Amino acid sequence: SPTPVEQFLGAHPAALAFVTTPKPHPLSFGTESFFALNAFKFISASGASRFGRYTWVPKAGVQHFDEAGAASLGADYLFDELVTRLGSGPVEYELWLQLAEDGDVTDNVTVKWPAERERVLLGTVSLDKIAEDGAQAAKHIIFDPIPRVQGVEASADPILEMRAAVYLISGKKRRAAPALEA
Repeated sequence: SPTPVEQFLGAHPAALAFVTTPKPHPLSFGTESFFALNAFKFISASGASRFGRYTWVPKAGVQHFDEAGAASLGADYLFDELVTRLGSGPVEYELWLQLAEDGDVTDNVTVKWPAERERVLLGTVSLDKIAEDGAQAAKHIIFDPIPRVQGVEASADPILEMRAAVYLISGKKRRAAPALEA
């Protein structure tokens, strides 16, 4: 008889698709794309608005290890490789926005849009060093999945508010935890 997990995945095709999609091992932070899975409402200075999902695309191209290469990777390989990579120059990403069309679902993160949707280049970011106090500062950062900036609003996807609440609780607990000595 099927396990509870098998029953759940059988009843939830979106969850099954996520679980069975290959999860490649990036060669570097500098060769991996990063996606905002949720849709956001982008509003121009004139008040015109359009929903979109943004993606950070590495200028160096997307590169992954094959399974044999991934087998020998250490837990911190991405961070170690980034230090080396930045020694040779900046890591650059382009910020692209995939625009929704009429009828596209904007309030459900599990619904993909067709790949051929129009994309607009919004800009480029260049990373040239790791902050000296980065490890310490990271202990105090609380990630918020909702961009709280002028001209960008959250969609009606209920997962966004839930994620923001969970990250806030996690961050507060992390800040309150006693420091651990290595």
